[in-house]
Amino acid sequence: MAKSPFSKRDEQRDITRRALIKWSVAAGAALGVSRSKVFEILERTAGKDLAFAAAENPTTRSVHIIAGNGGNAWFQLLWPHNDIAAANNPNFAWHRPGESSLIPGTDKPLTKGPDTPFQDLPAARQMTVFQCGNNETHTANPTSVLTLNGNNIISVASALQSTSPSVIPMISIGGVDAGTAPGAARPAAVGNADGVVGLFNSAASRAGGLLSKAEDAQLYKAQYDAFAQMNRVNSTTKSSYQTASSAAQFLGTNLAAKLQITNEDLTRYGIDGTTRANVRDIGRALIVAVKAFRMGLTNSVSLPAMRDDPHGAFADGSAMSVPPMLRKVFDGFMNDLKNTVDDNTGKVLADDTVMTITGDTTKNPLQRGGWPDGTPNNSNVVWVYSAGHLMSGWFGGTRRDGTAQGFDANGATAAYNGANTARFAMASIAYAIAKRDDRAITNFANGVKIGGVFGRLKDL
Repeated sequence: MAKSPFSKRDEQRDITRRALIKWSVAAGAALGVSRSKVFEILERTAGKDLAFAAAENPTTRSVHIIAGNGGNAWFQLLWPHNDIAAANNPNFAWHRPGESSLIPGTDKPLTKGPDTPFQDLPAARQMTVFQCGNNETHTANPTSVLTLNGNNIISVASALQSTSPSVIPMISIGGVDAGTAPGAARPAAVGNADGVVGLFNSAASRAGGLLSKAEDAQLYKAQYDAFAQMNRVNSTTKSSYQTASSAAQFLGTNLAAKLQITNEDLTRYGIDGTTRANVRDIGRALIVAVKAFRMGLTNSVSLPAMRDDPHGAFADGSAMSVPPMLRKVFDGFMNDLKNTVDDNTGKVLADDTVMTITGDTTKNPLQRGGWPDGTPNNSNVVWVYSAGHLMSGWFGGTRRDGTAQGFDANGATAAYNGANTARFAMASIAYAIAKRDDRAITNFANGVKIGGVFGRLKDL
């Protein structure tokens, strides 16, 4: 059915509104004006409705942790298979037999041990765990646990987040492949967390990439008025118009100090000279992600993790020493999220951030000796912090008799099917990032129902 002239008009109005928001954020970045001040200016020049739309992010930020080369195995020592931990079998690949218990009040069973992060979160905010996808041993960038109907979930997240303005929408650390999805940004690639800081030293000069052509005189006038007011607001600007290079230098000077990793940051994350290097790298990336999210500089950070293929973890004692390090890092991250308010929306970042953990293989949870790569039914696992948008606890899981359980479209336990479970899990992640907006994920989910099954229903 052809669209009516009115729906076309409304659609075009929405496009120009988004264009103005993106243009204003980019101009503010180039002139060193905070986003909160940009929104004040938008209210004066374009009205309260548009200013509110700019300040209220319709999607969450997201962190995507990709544990390749056997590294996904470490995370089942943080959030174990329920029945594996409950078996108290010293031969199983659970490092704390006899020390586990169920977290009370979760939607589905979820087991904790001494090294489980986020233990002080409410039940509804606890992790969601999906046994899904396929074992892809020794792959740095797995696909079965990152693909939603042909699209990479990291890029799906970016496409959904395009409604939330930022200077650099998506950042990929350490060679993580974000894949593609319609409407997604191209990731800015850096080598490590320090590279993220360096990336924003030149962000202003590239902020022009966000600028869109004015579609009509009204939009052009609003752009001009907003730019003029932002230029006057910036007390450090000596002339009405600066060159791109001086604007970039101004932005870099201010952001470098705010993004820089300090000793205080490392202490909060439990990082010191005894911390294993690959755990430290995760912590440093998460520290910078929180700072960038706070300032609205990016919407998405993806990073590699634990690519150390830990076959000997139980034999060499690292199964006992590494999980406590990981817990300190993740608890530091969560505490930062809970104690950091978005400069622009005024929302606590813990309410506005989704974290996913995926990887190539969890290794065999039934055998600690040599910790083999193979998994029951060729299964894999995805862990999600959903900020309360998804049901908490395990969907599926491996039992002590070696049965890998999956789940069906209604969330009920079913025979394991890697492709179907991955589709439900990835659609659930998209739903969480879209803040429970079924309509927003329709083009990616292709009819998968999330609200009321895997996710909580949207508040009316």
